[in-house]
Amino acid sequence: MNRNLLVLEALFVLFIAILMGVVITIADTSDTVALDVNVSETASISVIPTYLNWTQVATGSAGGYRNLTIKNAGSLNVSNLSAYVDTLTDETTRPYQSGDPADFAAGGVITLSNDSTNYYFVGRLEWNWTEDIADSDWSAVTSPVAWGYHRNTSKDYVWVLGNGTSPAGDPDGVYCNNSAQFAIETEEDLGTTETRTPINMISLTTSTGSSEWAYGAVTTGTLSGHCVASSINCDKIYIMKYDRTANYTDCTNTEYFYNGNLSTGNTVRIRVDSWVPNGVPSGNMSQATLTIYAIS
Repeated sequence: MNRNLLVLEALFVLFIAILMGVVITIADTSDTVALDVNVSETASISVIPTYLNWTQVATGSAGGYRNLTIKNAGSLNVSNLSAYVDTLTDETTRPYQSGDPADFAAGGVITLSNDSTNYYFVGRLEWNWTEDIADSDWSAVTSPVAWGYHRNTSKDYVWVLGNGTSPAGDPDGVYCNNSAQFAIETEEDLGTTETRTPINMISLTTSTGSSEWAYGAVTTGTLSGHCVASSINCDKIYIMKYDRTANYTDCTNTEYFYNGNLSTGNTVRIRVDSWVPNGVPSGNMSQATLTIYAIS
């Protein structure tokens, strides 16, 4: 055999042996690194989707529900979820007969359901009627000072406010505060005295959160389960269910739409719908913001 070939073979065998030795050496040695992650305490929720819209909704009808998912995106458990819509800041003046849909707050027609069956207004305003309502009977309250219609999509219901306690400096003034009264008709308005006679009067109590509002819990009729608050000057009523801001927490009908424990990473689903009443001009209503609150 060629001597040079033998030398090459020997070198090749030696190279392979060295390479195998290196590989074996790498495979036979190791080390470890300790890994530790500390998660900070954070209370956070996320609401998806972040935009809901209803288009071409006919007056006197519902737009159809949309699903809204609330996720515990933080590192702490949360509970007691409530909802607030900014109707009071979006609709600051009486919009009736204006002809401009932007004068009506979109939040005022929003309803919420946490069980897919019962829907409640998140924050609806009904303004007083500036004219007499014919064939009405206000005997359910003493000293009636304001009245109007609750427009529940395709049906209207007549309501009335009775004056509260006037201060000594203004004994003849209009004040919907402690001892003010509220009553609402249980039958749809058909233009007759029978359907324009509010009943089941409730006494209102001045809110501990704001002296500008007095509230009461409605237990019968179309607003059963809602809390109704009257402004101090009796020019409007505010209807809500899941608003737990300071102004209305004392009302027995206000609730959390979810009062269980929502652990980290878990979700809860609610349904949101738009109930557009009769008498709203065509076009875009004033855009509203729905805020979901949770307690950690």
